[in-house]
Amino acid sequence: MSTPASSVTSTSAADPRSQAILAAGFEAFRRYGYRRTSMEDIAQEAGMSRAALYLHYRNKQDIFRSLVQGYFEQTEQRMQAVLSSGVKPKAALLAAFSAKLGPEMEALLNSAHGAELLDANFSAAGDIVATGEARLIAILADWLRREAEAKRITLAAGDGDAEALAATMIAALGGLKAPGVSFDGLRASAQRLALLFARGLKA
Repeated sequence: MSTPASSVTSTSAADPRSQAILAAGFEAFRRYGYRRTSMEDIAQEAGMSRAALYLHYRNKQDIFRSLVQGYFEQTEQRMQAVLSSGVKPKAALLAAFSAKLGPEMEALLNSAHGAELLDANFSAAGDIVATGEARLIAILADWLRREAEAKRITLAAGDGDAEALAATMIAALGGLKAPGVSFDGLRASAQRLALLFARGLKA
């Protein structure tokens, strides 16, 4: 079973050394927060010199952005898998919303610096977040269209616009990440949200 750090780095880094650095960065950010983490902290966590670390990444923002990229790559794969599994719409939505959270989000929110790291997602990697969420919206919209064509759901609540409905779902899910929320609280709210949307989609 992979750790959250190995999960978030598995597709964002091509070579083992880069993966090790990203895993070290993930742990350092969880331990110290984004602002307090230094390249020296990450180098020590990775078991290398700071000079060696700079051969791979320019600064801590570069490492953080790579971690956010890895998170979205993993989330995209998880969401694709659950929405292609053929399960009933309610179960599919529950699984898809759970896939959006993932072990990475659990590890982040269970750290002492979860709120700061969520803020850093938008200040240091806002463009990556926007691109990643657009891909998730496309995956969800494609599933909505397939299910509607098969008469398993109705898109009437979204005026037949699968893309707009998918965007609303992703925005609503993101809006659950309120300051101070625990991962357990977030997961419970995400499940309630999935059930609410499933009820609205029921054919």
